[in-house]
Amino acid sequence: MIRRAEHTDAPAIAQLQQLTWREAYAGILPAPVLDGLALPRLLRNWRTELMRQDVDLDYGLFVAESEDGQALGYAACGATEGHESTILGDGEIHQIYVKASHQGRGLGRAFMLACSRWLVMRGLFSGGLWVVKGNEKARAFYDLVGGQYAGAKRDRFQGWQIPVVAYSWPDLYELAGIESEVPSWL
Repeated sequence: MIRRAEHTDAPAIAQLQQLTWREAYAGILPAPVLDGLALPRLLRNWRTELMRQDVDLDYGLFVAESEDGQALGYAACGATEGHESTILGDGEIHQIYVKASHQGRGLGRAFMLACSRWLVMRGLFSGGLWVVKGNEKARAFYDLVGGQYAGAKRDRFQGWQIPVVAYSWPDLYELAGIESEVPSWL
């Protein structure tokens, strides 16, 4: 099940970020970046992000969980900020991460659907995302779901320069597969 994240999800999302980043970026990002993913700092960050969701109506944060309530992945999206809109479009999918043990089961597609529908409901009809250049598995997934290469840059993260590439969807209606009423997510 994918649902809108709640304040009580902060510890689970922090643990997911630590785990999924270490799974996805081992051998891609510098080891000090992955070693620096301290749970107390991640927890503070996610508590802040969950409060942001309360005041920024364009920002959506989602969590996927198993039937027994185990967190399996998370995603975040919102309006594109600054000059990024010339590359990505109106909306940005900030993060999509799924535990390696649960990849290939449709959760990534479900997150893409949830984020694209969320953005469209807010009048953000085009969008995109940034992905670490060396993350070939994620890049293949974004190609598969119709993403178009839109550019490249270097992101600064914990003092490191990380090469990233952009994928965009000029019409999020296509990605969202909207055929009828969109759920409210409330």
